[in-house]
Amino acid sequence: MEKITNIHYLRFDHRAVSLDITIKGLNETINILKTQIEEIDWYDGDWFMEESEPIYGLAFIAFQNYINGSINDFADSLKEKESYYKLEQNSKEGNKSKIELIIGLANYAKHKDEGTPHKGTKDILDYFKLNYNDVTYLDKSPIFQGLTLLNEDWNLFQVKNIVTAWREYIWSKNEELNK
Repeated sequence: MEKITNIHYLRFDHRAVSLDITIKGLNETINILKTQIEEIDWYDGDWFMEESEPIYGLAFIAFQNYINGSINDFADSLKEKESYYKLEQNSKEGNKSKIELIIGLANYAKHKDEGTPHKGTKDILDYFKLNYNDVTYLDKSPIFQGLTLLNEDWNLFQVKNIVTAWREYIWSKNEELNK
């Protein structure tokens, strides 16, 4: 006879659907901007970066919302969210995780016009060697540099895969510990 296991109802990733819809919309907007490079003589890579940086920033904010919602699903609280941000398969002690990078980029996107980032955000950006002081050239912006670290093609669906795999990892790690 097979053993029946109880699976927590929040283990089902109900958040992935709305995240996917959000990323599809943001990706479509980015694709429209990319076509302008070919269709408008004066529109170049610099214009593209100027107009797409806040869109990529919105994607990081959507990822942050998904991450924090997932933590709340799992732990029923965000009190210890930083400890969940650090969880990553095969990570070396002392290293910052991809989830921490995403959180740092989301916070940077939300607060970049306020001057020097808050300590937690600053620590993450410094760890990944992302410049946030006097960003003159957008290709040196933390948004684009961080996005490159996460996916060299700037593919938001690949970043989405990182956060959805992370969610599954925290649930499966908990199951392992409770066996």
